Amino acid sequence: MKERIKKVIDKCKKEGTYINEHGTTTVKATSKLKFFTEEFAGELGIKTYIMTYDDCYIGKAEIVSPDGTVATGHAKVFRNNKPKAMELAESFAISRALSIFGILDESITSKEELDDLNIPNTKVDQSAEVINYPKKKVTSVKSVIRNIDAAMHLSRLKYLKDVEFKNEFNDAIKNHPATYKDLMNHYENRKIKLQTGAKQNG
Repeated sequence: MKERIKKVIDKCKKEGTYINEHGTTTVKATSKLKFFTEEFAGELGIKTYIMTYDDCYIGKAEIVSPDGTVATGHAKVFRNNKPKAMELAESFAISRALSIFGILDESITSKEELDDLNIPNTKVDQSAEVINYPKKKVTSVKSVIRNIDAAMHLSRLKYLKDVEFKNEFNDAIKNHPATYKDLMNHYENRKIKLQTGAKQNG
């Protein structure tokens, strides 16, 4: 089962991987449903329920097998005169149930949900869990950030950006703008903390 789920995830990523302003990646809800159905049709199904309230719709989705429910997802969408709010609640609930089932990248929140929440996201050619650059090792974004956040001196911080992770920063600014923004936010925040600490100690 794990291999089949991984197969679905890989297809979703190939159709489109998106990165938010915090450097977390996700895929489309439509991709998840399409490739789930393609892989598991006849074995697993999806049941949906909609609960209607004055200000919102709450969608519930269950992935079911002949033996019972294997995953459940919920989603709330506020009405606010929003077109197709009920359909969105159903779609987002299905997407979240699929995430609980295991079909997701880094984030349980789909690209469509990010758009509905007006959270900026950018399409990337591949999962931005790692930054790739020619003829070099693969470096985890989280690893770069951990090093930046742990820098004890301004000279060390500058060395990380300009020397040790120079290629990663260059690759991010060219290919992963949201990731670059996140890296620079961590860099600037750490710089301010170190500068403030130096002044206090002086």
